Amino acid sequence: MDRTVLVCLVLVWAGVAEAQADPIVASRAEYRKAATAYQSHDYAAFLEHSKRAERLRPSHGGVMYALARAYALSGDDAMAIATLRRFASLGYFADIAADSDLAALPRAAGYARVRRELDANRAPVVRSKVAFTLPEKDLLTEGIAYDPSSHAFFIGSVHHRKIVRVDSAGRAADWIGQGRDGLWAPLGMKVDPARGVLWVASAAVPQMENFSPGDLGRSGLLRFELATGKLTGRFVIRDNSPHALGDLTIAGNGDVYASDSRAPIVWRLPSGADSLERFIDSPLLLSAQGLTFTPDERTLYLADYSRGILAIDMASKRVVLLPCRPSVLALGIDGLYFVRGRLVGVQNGVEPHRVIRLTLDARGDSLVGAEVLERMHPKYSEPTLGVVVGGDLFYIANSQWERFAETGEVTRPDQLRVPVVLRLRL
Repeated sequence: MDRTVLVCLVLVWAGVAEAQADPIVASRAEYRKAATAYQSHDYAAFLEHSKRAERLRPSHGGVMYALARAYALSGDDAMAIATLRRFASLGYFADIAADSDLAALPRAAGYARVRRELDANRAPVVRSKVAFTLPEKDLLTEGIAYDPSSHAFFIGSVHHRKIVRVDSAGRAADWIGQGRDGLWAPLGMKVDPARGVLWVASAAVPQMENFSPGDLGRSGLLRFELATGKLTGRFVIRDNSPHALGDLTIAGNGDVYASDSRAPIVWRLPSGADSLERFIDSPLLLSAQGLTFTPDERTLYLADYSRGILAIDMASKRVVLLPCRPSVLALGIDGLYFVRGRLVGVQNGVEPHRVIRLTLDARGDSLVGAEVLERMHPKYSEPTLGVVVGGDLFYIANSQWERFAETGEVTRPDQLRVPVVLRLRL
């Protein structure tokens, strides 16, 4: 979802002791100490704090890479190479030949091998085809939805605060005009075909036109009638805390569930209700993104950018973090989809960006395998959300978030490209 808020997410805890007990929070603190030690050229402290940070977040790319640099600067080439090999095994890439902190490593055993492994992670994997493009380069596209009755797609423009409809012939036209009906930036979107409506998660972010600083942190759900585009419901979170509903999913009974990347909450709007309610409050939610049901709707899987994949038992509301095999990286996932017993994720929070397929164990409570479906596509410029249509994933290839400043200005507009939606056979 919104990259502007990810860097400043704060988990609200009941007390300091709980915050210290959380491994992600504690790892971030150690990482900051490691960075301070590095800047002071205290490489012994840099190594010690990097080790502590890595023990708490063993699959985080930035933490792992810092540890490899710390080992190298401390003269332990073997451990630096071993750490880089584990870094590579999860699919990360870094140009180690250009890193002066690793200048001594080319003489170490295993260096050539780890360079090959890292380079392989950067090799493009291209399996999709362009489904369609949009003519306006400065849309800042995030969400996409599909209407099976009209075979039309809906694309949200964060920058212009509008929704574009692309018909079955590929013709694009504004469907909801800029800021109409109090629309802030449209983020996650879903069509409910049974009820003939489009649901939109909307949040006030600085990258949108006519942003008012007083609206920062405001968010809600909007419901539009598919046949007419008429607004039939606007459900705004009314408390004074900052919120950003970034994605949503719909149960068979019409209940809508939305993730909140700025608060540790999953919201529910029961079918026919007039206000959102807190469905889940959990300290495991640090940066909630995509969410998807199993076919029986007993489990709701949710991608947390910082922590991994969470499983929510719908009956008990119990939230658990799915353990991963050492070769599985589940961090940095934005869009998440349950397809034929496995999870498909758009992983834009790691480098290189990719689409992955995660295999669950027989009980669905751990991740035992991962497959890269697409990586380093030449159209990529921060891929975001998608929608599964039949056996294909249609997803936004180039949101271009990096071109939109928090001042609302577009940086280097000459480098913007037309928005692209890719079609990936699953």
